[in-house]
Amino acid sequence: MAAAVSDDFAKKCELQHNDTLGRFVVARCSLSAGETVLQEQPIVILPHIGDRRCAKCFKLTETFCSQCRLLALCEDCAGHDERDCQRLRELQLSEEQVQLLQAKVNAEVQPALACLLLGEHEHSRPLYEEMSQMETHLEERRGTDIWKSHQTHAYAPLEATGVLKQLQAVDEVLVQRLLGILDVNVYEIRAPEYGGAMRGLYRRAALFAHSCLPNLETAIDDERRIKVFANRPIAAGETLYICYTSVLLGTEERRHILRTGKCFDCSCARCQDPTELGTHMSSFICNACACTGGYVVRQPETGIWQCLLNPEHKLKPEFVCNMLERAKEEIFHARGDIYRLELLLVKMSRLLHGNHYLMLDLKQNIASILRQILQNMAHCPNRKVYERKIRVCQELLLVLKVVAPGISRLKAIALYELANTQAELARKLYSEQEHSSRELLAELNQTEIMMREALRMLLFEPVATPEGQMSRSMLRELKELQNDIKLLQESSDDVVN
Repeated sequence: MAAAVSDDFAKKCELQHNDTLGRFVVARCSLSAGETVLQEQPIVILPHIGDRRCAKCFKLTETFCSQCRLLALCEDCAGHDERDCQRLRELQLSEEQVQLLQAKVNAEVQPALACLLLGEHEHSRPLYEEMSQMETHLEERRGTDIWKSHQTHAYAPLEATGVLKQLQAVDEVLVQRLLGILDVNVYEIRAPEYGGAMRGLYRRAALFAHSCLPNLETAIDDERRIKVFANRPIAAGETLYICYTSVLLGTEERRHILRTGKCFDCSCARCQDPTELGTHMSSFICNACACTGGYVVRQPETGIWQCLLNPEHKLKPEFVCNMLERAKEEIFHARGDIYRLELLLVKMSRLLHGNHYLMLDLKQNIASILRQILQNMAHCPNRKVYERKIRVCQELLLVLKVVAPGISRLKAIALYELANTQAELARKLYSEQEHSSRELLAELNQTEIMMREALRMLLFEPVATPEGQMSRSMLRELKELQNDIKLLQESSDDVVN
């Protein structure tokens, strides 16, 4: 797999090292919002653990190459990399050995082989050597569940069949190191099927440090090329950060993902603030307090859940954990049913802050269903449906403006959804003679401002992405909106004259 890197990285970034972050990147020069700092192709593309994907087209498959018999290959593809296929054929494995390596339970063999094969060919050996220098957190991972899984489902079958010896992989540590590099450094990328996901390993993109308040955005296009760009102005010498998790998760959820998957604890300003910068995305309502404003938060130093107004009011960690797990399960079973989601939102509002990340998850689900209802005019949506969608979008945006300041894909989409719905409602009310042309014009002018801002943020997305395509559609909608505004202004001027 080619791993071409743009010149932007060398010109604008400088690699440094310290004991806290290990290798990390700082800005060599000042960067403006939206400025690209890196574009590159992945070293290797891999399925998620448990999936099996074609080595050629990456579609899900259960079949293997008839020649090497070790790499997955779908029925639509005639073959994969000939050098890899030839090298694997040279192993001359028995049918029993092949079956062991092909076993679904040993799906981790595939990513291990993909990495080992990079070191087998002269043209890809430099990439393999560079990949080998990436962070593994090997000692922190030793003896963990994921270590044991790799040991059982990758190292053991590869060792038992003699593959490691023939590929000059002399011990388990090397296999654990390679798989650890993948666990720690890969990016999630879109799979060929709708909603599917894969993993991509990038040479330079893996060097950026993490923060839950990043100053960089990443986007991966349909060719699996990653683009990394500044989401706000960045001064020379600033550390460059991306976010390894979703900004719409609560602190404990984010930190659990980072601790188990990346083997470190985040200490950014958001993680250190019990209120998550005043958003209360992890806060519970204190039912022991008679007044409003009593919220139970987790203190980072002690791990104690206590009320901000009265520290004597506390929640047991076991209660918090159990309650959140039950809530997640209820949300899962309510997906697609707007009535159950709305009832669940009311029910959970007695325990959780309105901005709690689970409440935001519910609101996102509700907004998605409302979008489908409004797009299908056969439903004959009334005014309340539009107003509910507007309110949900506004509530999401209030949080996103804090946790995703600057250029943000999530914020742009939410702002577009809000603008589009407000414009449609305004047109509906005008057509039903509930609004005058002057009121319609005022609404459309406000909508244009929001649409422009949403489009400004999405224009930095690569064209060959869903968001890039959305920006093209938004541009057409903006022109139509501006034409409507112009016609209304001309009509208004004629009336005045």
